[in-house]
Amino acid sequence: MNSEMMFIPPPHPPPLLDADQVLQLARTGYLPLNLSPALQDCLHTLLKLGHEFFKESTSSKETKYPTAQGTELGYYLVENEKAYLTLRHQYGGDTTRALSLAASNFWITAASFLYRILSDLSTALDIPISVWDPLLDGCLSMPASLAETTPTLLRLFDYFPGAGAAEKHTDTGFLTLCIGTAPGLQVWSPLDSELQHSGTWSDVGNQPTVLIGKALQWLSSSRLRAGLHRVVPNAEGRRSAVFALRPSLRHPKLDLAPFGQPSIVDLVDVWKQIRENVFNVNAQSNIRKQQKKMLAANVYYKTHGHTDHGEASAP
Repeated sequence: MNSEMMFIPPPHPPPLLDADQVLQLARTGYLPLNLSPALQDCLHTLLKLGHEFFKESTSSKETKYPTAQGTELGYYLVENEKAYLTLRHQYGGDTTRALSLAASNFWITAASFLYRILSDLSTALDIPISVWDPLLDGCLSMPASLAETTPTLLRLFDYFPGAGAAEKHTDTGFLTLCIGTAPGLQVWSPLDSELQHSGTWSDVGNQPTVLIGKALQWLSSSRLRAGLHRVVPNAEGRRSAVFALRPSLRHPKLDLAPFGQPSIVDLVDVWKQIRENVFNVNAQSNIRKQQKKMLAANVYYKTHGHTDHGEASAP
């Protein structure tokens, strides 16, 4: 054999999920999974440094990671509930270098993990894996600067004992990896493939869990279901890491033909619509209430043709 023979690499990563796991994820929108040793190591370092960060004074945390873009970047405190740090790019200062490096290492390992799952789902739906290249441009490694950010993000949460929670919701992106240090994350298990409102809540304990988001449900024409979930209070408190793989907006014109839809859409507009139709479960309580009321009013208007000024709940 010619020692100089060139070998063509495989067109996509090796399968990570078996057929039953793919089916569960597609039908319920969630899947508990074990992490690779490499990802576990990255997670351990990240959570350790994150724990040290949350023990610092509020002024120190706000100085290192100023709140920006609403709740989408930096340190954010939700009074009497939780605090969290949203990272979307690397930080180069001396006081942030260690945590930034740990976040960057976790980011690239978690992104590779979710990309393999996305590839398995694509294979099951007969979607060419190459279609994800522009949709994930700049998302698979942590951006070096604010100017290079995409919607993809990494969050570290510190839920306060007996109070920290998140209302039921579905995520907006493609896939989310959720990992907690204690029980609190619950997922909705639908009893019928067509009835989202019929089912039961299940506690995943400390098991790492992957969730499908609204953007992936939309692209798949609802062949994949977004995973409904919530966080309930833990008497001892709870810390978690959440990596949300979201669409890159660097290539706005999206051809939907590979997804079985003969049209071209503006991905920026689609993403905006997805984001506008949800309320922010991580905002302050008064902001959440206001957002849910506005969402309910919009739904009522679309249904009845006029606004309803009474109290309402989000759908």
